[in-house]
Amino acid sequence: MASWIDIIAFLTTTILFVGTIFGIILIAKRLSAAVQNTKQSLQNKGISISDKGVSIKTSKRFDRENYVDATQRGIIKVLDASNFPTSGTDDSQHHFKSKSSSDLLSADNGSHSSKIFGIRRTHSGASK
Repeated sequence: MASWIDIIAFLTTTILFVGTIFGIILIAKRLSAAVQNTKQSLQNKGISISDKGVSIKTSKRFDRENYVDATQRGIIKVLDASNFPTSGTDDSQHHFKSKSSSDLLSADNGSHSSKIFGIRRTHSGASK
């Protein structure tokens, strides 16, 4: 027969395990409710989150022409922000000038060699 101490120890252990399980379930429900509230507030702002991904509601519609224009503007900004050494400067000087894409495609002013992207390009006299 079990003594009173065994019964109290059993009840204490059972209450501890049941309380831990109940606490985990309670925390999981609160986290789920917080996630649902966040999803609802984002959906009110125009951002929809689902298991398939995120979709953003916008008031603008872009067609192919707008997309291509925006991509070209981005490429031109990158080229303008890039620094390339100018062909007429001395290597000991550290002066860099930004070249736009139109400068890169222009003629090399009659010289037979030029540097584009740090690579020396030579021209034969027959091709000119």
